[in-house]
Amino acid sequence: MNDYIYKSKYLRMFIFLFVLIFTFNVSSHGVVSSIEDEANINRKINFPNTKNYFVIISDLHTHSAFSDGHVWPNLRVAEALRDGIDLLAITEHLEYQPHKFDIPHPDRNRAFDIAFEAAKKSNVLVINGSEITREFPPGHINAVFIKDANKMINIDRSKQSEVDDFISELPLELIEEHLNDPWFKDGILAALWPIEETLNEAKNQDAFVFWNHPAWSSEKESSDKVLHKIHSDLIKKKLIHGIEVVNGKWFSKEAFQIAIDYDLTIMGTSDVHGLIDWDYLQVPNGHRSVTLILTKEVTEESIKDALFEGRTVVWYKNELIGREENVLELVNSCLSIKNTSFKGKTNVLLVEIENISDVEFLLQVNDGKSIEDNSSIFKVLPNSITSIEIGNSPSKRLKLGLNILNAHIAPNKHPKIVISY
Repeated sequence: MNDYIYKSKYLRMFIFLFVLIFTFNVSSHGVVSSIEDEANINRKINFPNTKNYFVIISDLHTHSAFSDGHVWPNLRVAEALRDGIDLLAITEHLEYQPHKFDIPHPDRNRAFDIAFEAAKKSNVLVINGSEITREFPPGHINAVFIKDANKMINIDRSKQSEVDDFISELPLELIEEHLNDPWFKDGILAALWPIEETLNEAKNQDAFVFWNHPAWSSEKESSDKVLHKIHSDLIKKKLIHGIEVVNGKWFSKEAFQIAIDYDLTIMGTSDVHGLIDWDYLQVPNGHRSVTLILTKEVTEESIKDALFEGRTVVWYKNELIGREENVLELVNSCLSIKNTSFKGKTNVLLVEIENISDVEFLLQVNDGKSIEDNSSIFKVLPNSITSIEIGNSPSKRLKLGLNILNAHIAPNKHPKIVISY
């Protein structure tokens, strides 16, 4: 009897979650808008390789029409090419297929197959992935580098009558518009497969697994708590390896702290459902949220190793987010002093700082040196050389201590670097 009550409560909450997901996706990803002078926008994301690693620009959470996205998989590849993405995963919801009337394809690998074929003659590496969709907690979880998405879902038809009985008890106004949707009952049946068993299948496929958008308000509506026992248990069993600190336009300091506390790989993704242009190119220099992976070799195996080892930096809006060693590795490859010279016969030193990345760095002098206008804060523009003036300099040789105000190595903590000439 207690088991019956538990399952009934679980299914009621899961059905409600699906309704919320459907409503969210329609309202958030279905609006078409235009972009002025799009053809003139240089949209390729640019970061240099570091002294020790190749930098792989990745987006490992995207959707197509094979779940709740609004585009064909080959368009995801075309967008990736335009954005300079090196590594792409189309991660369809396994349990949630609202387009099933129009695209009744039983193969959960189909979106990957189409995208992989489209990317064959390009520089984009497409990997297989899926989004495991459960009620919070645990919520939604991505598995990438999988071998067969079909093995990640288990629909037990023997429980169909049980599900029908549960559905009949629900308020009709809550579910009426979805009763004839082919994904509805299958999604509920699929969600009955315990999450640990699903993630064990991911482990069997040697997948890299990360927790998606953990701090979404819609996922924790009944509690302000983000991390639950089920999460910590799955992390301890090494069934979850990373966490999204950035999902689309959302940055979660709570998720960032969880990543640090539990030694999880720091991830940032677009979670795009419509067009990238709709979501990100509405502002000057707009770009999708990405994970920069620091890899020893440009191979699929080496990239996956880097993810498991936590060598990532997230680029979100104009912010860099990651562990200190990874952020410093990246920033030191982006910034350098190109030249110094005295201003006339004064002791004011003109310093040219070169930035070979897309980040507009916001820097603060932290070693007592005075710069022009008696300010300690200045900007270094992307992909250019920025000049600053430093007063009372005894020599052209220079060591400049800086706080990077738009980089984060923990919530509310910025890294420090020293650049020299």
